[in-house]
Amino acid sequence: MLESALKSWQFYSYSLIQLLIEPGLFFKELAEKTTLRRTLGFMVICCCFFAGASLLTGAYTRPVWIMAIIFFVNASGMILISSLLGYTTMVMILGKRTSFSIVFSLYAFSSGVTFFLSWLPFMLWFTEPWKWWLIYTGFRHTCRLSWKQAVLILAVSITIQFFLIYAALVAFGK
Repeated sequence: MLESALKSWQFYSYSLIQLLIEPGLFFKELAEKTTLRRTLGFMVICCCFFAGASLLTGAYTRPVWIMAIIFFVNASGMILISSLLGYTTMVMILGKRTSFSIVFSLYAFSSGVTFFLSWLPFMLWFTEPWKWWLIYTGFRHTCRLSWKQAVLILAVSITIQFFLIYAALVAFGK
């Protein structure tokens, strides 16, 4: 058990450092070095950090443990929704080139590394473009797409995601 946790922490640390220093190399090796289990582990660690750190940004009307769950579900849900939209867009435009687990890994690792700064509200303007650049890099290196194909997939999926969030705000916002 302890050895498994240590190996998970090693992979997490390796992934974080590689994504910060050499994202291109990390994404070139992604298909061989990672599994869905490792991807989910990385995502859970990053979402837990994001949820905990987000609790420091203000006073909330709900209890802390409820807000922690909300932040965690928000972070992990956005990774899942974004990866589903990106994969669906890729399949509709280019056909099935790679499995969903690889595309999910691109989004999970790219989002996860940006969670370390995105809990700060004013860092949104830095972390969102950084996240999308990392996803673009992943599409280029892991899925071996041309720059035009990668940009098209991102542009379409970001646009759809924007309008989905806007529709949710209009429908459920105050």
